[in-house]
Amino acid sequence: MFIIMIVKLPVTLDRDRLPRLFGELDATRDQQEVTVDFAPLRFSLPTGMLALGSKLREWVAYRKQRNLFSYALGISGARQAHSYLMHLGFFHFIGLEAGLDVGEARGSRSYVPITRIVRPDIDIGRQGLEDWYTAIETEARRVAGILAGSFDDSQPLRTYTYSIREVIRNVFEHSQAAECYICGQRWNNGQVEIAILDEGIGIARTLSESHGAATDADALLMAVRPGVSRTSNYDREQNIYDNSGFGLYVMSELAANFGWFALGSGDALLFGYQQQRTVSDASFRGTFFGMKFLSTPANIRSVLDDIIAAGEEDAQQAGIRVRASGRSRIVQ
Repeated sequence: MFIIMIVKLPVTLDRDRLPRLFGELDATRDQQEVTVDFAPLRFSLPTGMLALGSKLREWVAYRKQRNLFSYALGISGARQAHSYLMHLGFFHFIGLEAGLDVGEARGSRSYVPITRIVRPDIDIGRQGLEDWYTAIETEARRVAGILAGSFDDSQPLRTYTYSIREVIRNVFEHSQAAECYICGQRWNNGQVEIAILDEGIGIARTLSESHGAATDADALLMAVRPGVSRTSNYDREQNIYDNSGFGLYVMSELAANFGWFALGSGDALLFGYQQQRTVSDASFRGTFFGMKFLSTPANIRSVLDDIIAAGEEDAQQAGIRVRASGRSRIVQ
């Protein structure tokens, strides 16, 4: 006789609930029969929703390969949170035939449904690096305009475009992933949350080329330091993307100064708010970066200049002789 294990979703699905949910899924990974109960869910936020979706995708695939039985319980379109997830493409994302497929929903003026972004099909050696950057910038601006509430030039539009562009750049330049996923939400009070993830090799393996990290937690803390990059020991010819190791540093500082960030990869999750940095246990294949802007800079270019200048000084004091790349400084 088999005992059917149950993993219950929380009332609110956000980044704080991810470590517990990941742990419960890992604990039931090899059980013969497991039910995921969605009935308790009442609120879903971008970082928690997208990261859990990717975790469930991997969990379900693992169990299918081993002929184990997985069930979903309590999904109802009559519940607002479930209807929202159906429209965003969440259930199709995890392999269930409920709601719209990923890419099918058009979104609205206040949210971006789960959207698949494919690595630009550009031969950098033939077409040049600028075409690569332009393709990513165009995609970032398309999403940012929805979250800013307008495509008219504004500080929020510039802030979100820069933020999304830099995280997507980091994905395609380091993770070895051919695609990434993004979703986002803007609320009536002007606050915005954005989540981007890939299912690539993870930060620890990325940094192992040039830096030694004993644990995934060490790797995450290292990744948000200025001047730390997979390409740190590359010469100019090898460093085709002109990486300087400032991408995640700048993004983590920007998000922490104006809200918070959550960076998860491997068996660790790093949370940042103002000067606070906290690491907790997690379990995630690939990398996710969630950020919430409680407000936006009055002048994003000036803020970035200050963050980069402080980072360059910190890097120099640590014996790292590198300056932020020109691309990291560009705000359009």
